[in-house]
Amino acid sequence: MFFREGDAVHKRLRKLSLQASVLATALAILPMGADAAGLGKITVLSALGQPLRAEVELTASREELNTITARLASHDAFKQAGIEFVPALAGVKLSIDKRPSGTSVIRMSSDRPVNEPFLDLLIELNWASGRLVREYTFLLDPAPDVLAPKPAPQVTAPTAKSAAGCGASRTRAETA
Repeated sequence: MFFREGDAVHKRLRKLSLQASVLATALAILPMGADAAGLGKITVLSALGQPLRAEVELTASREELNTITARLASHDAFKQAGIEFVPALAGVKLSIDKRPSGTSVIRMSSDRPVNEPFLDLLIELNWASGRLVREYTFLLDPAPDVLAPKPAPQVTAPTAKSAAGCGASRTRAETA
């Protein structure tokens, strides 16, 4: 009797194994969003008090790159995400570009200096077959020249000749 129960369990396991193999093969054959565009790491190239310059890595197929657009999400999208739309973001422009290495990036830039130490923003991608919104939070470090130690002002000690002259004029003023 034990042998028969083990035999039934063995048959069930073989059947499940076969089903899992068929499912895995079917999933491997189906395109599962492999062509879906995506956003990667952000690299901030500017400092606090400077116009914003940053790049976001962009992953997309050639077909998607033909129709893809990037922009800051709407004020409503910021509200829904619970993110304040700060005035510093009002002049931020996004453009899709390629690095010399051939990788696609979204370049962010502004004309005005950004004086907010950190920014929360939502980037929205739209293309023919999809849409993506992603949040980024980043810190703007102070500019290197602001952090560099300032040279101390040079103070020169009076020379013996000028000190004697000062003493002599003081003596005349005191006697007069």
